[in-house]
Amino acid sequence: MSEGSSAGGRGRDPRTAERRERRVEDGLAELDQWLRDQVAHGLARAERAPYRLWDDASRRLVDASAGSLAAQVRALAGVPRRAGWPDRLLAEYALLRLLVRAYQGREALPPRLREVVRARIGFAMPQDEVLARGERVRDAWCVIGSRDATLDQLTTRRVWLRGEASGRSALVLSFAARGRPLDASLAVGTAVDATLAFYPDGLRALVAERSERPAARGTPSGTSVRAMLDEHAAALADDPWLDRWPAVLAGVRPGRDKRGDLHVLDTSGEALPLRTSDPWPLLAVSGGGPVTLSGEWTPEGLHPLALWHPEEGVVLL
Repeated sequence: MSEGSSAGGRGRDPRTAERRERRVEDGLAELDQWLRDQVAHGLARAERAPYRLWDDASRRLVDASAGSLAAQVRALAGVPRRAGWPDRLLAEYALLRLLVRAYQGREALPPRLREVVRARIGFAMPQDEVLARGERVRDAWCVIGSRDATLDQLTTRRVWLRGEASGRSALVLSFAARGRPLDASLAVGTAVDATLAFYPDGLRALVAERSERPAARGTPSGTSVRAMLDEHAAALADDPWLDRWPAVLAGVRPGRDKRGDLHVLDTSGEALPLRTSDPWPLLAVSGGGPVTLSGEWTPEGLHPLALWHPEEGVVLL
């Protein structure tokens, strides 16, 4: 099952859509008050709070038909268990309130940002609408990384693509019930000749057409650390709630600094912190030499997905 199978209330009975809009508006008003209360009472109590604090708020959003927003709230339960959590939690609360206010003032937003806000709330655009109206880009798409995540009984696969000619990044999502197989048609380390149809956020996409030629293998074109951060900054301007960005870094060397923290360093001396539970495959394969590395750039650092070595080829991390 791939993303976008729900119509999210558009293209159906107008009365049903109107009722859902009212439920969402009521749910967001309640969330807005909840966020105010968390800040007013102080963040210190969050460190000792049970998961129920966020689960209850999340369930109310599910009842309000704001499923995507509910998942974001529920994920906050793990923040106070991390280093530097007060700053991170306050930033997450601020982003949630920004989303609430953006939805409340959605009629004044530019069309693309309005669609981003709706999607972040939980209004999913159906696949047939994306395929019919979405921006189409044909390219040789390098599959630069893949990661699975399971929440409750649903497993989500994120597959990241990078266009060889366009330099465009794309995210293809697929879903399956726990224990069921996921779509494996996009293998990391291959390049496929395909046309993608993009959702309004300009990042998520569906494979609209695909060449029957076998997928090629090769090393994707990478950038410097500075160029990747510039790309990320531009993406944040379009979607302030973007929580991860695909990175492909060329000629970088992984290693540890004087404190023992793992970083990746490019030829200009720019560095990024690496976040991985098992750094040894990365360190062993690279051997301290330059590699092309892909990963997900997040507020916590770069989570490596794959590397390309002149002799080893692609190695999944």
